[in-house]
Amino acid sequence: MDKATADRERCRDGLLPHMSNGKPKAFTKEQYRQLATAELGPISKAAFDGGWIWAIEQSGRQDWYDPKPRTRETRH
Repeated sequence: MDKATADRERCRDGLLPHMSNGKPKAFTKEQYRQLATAELGPISKAAFDGGWIWAIEQSGRQDWYDPKPRTRETRH
């Protein structure tokens, strides 16, 4: 198994608990990427994006493809 595939799988496995049981999307995709990097170490954006898609498809949470709604704190 090559490193890119292994990194995608690690990202997917790290994201699945966040998507389980109908949990709402708490962060933006970029924030989840930063969280994954902090937890798993250096991971390319491409590997994270692949893991993100795999996690969405495996969990059936197609709503995670949509951007997180902006809140008052994030509006400028």
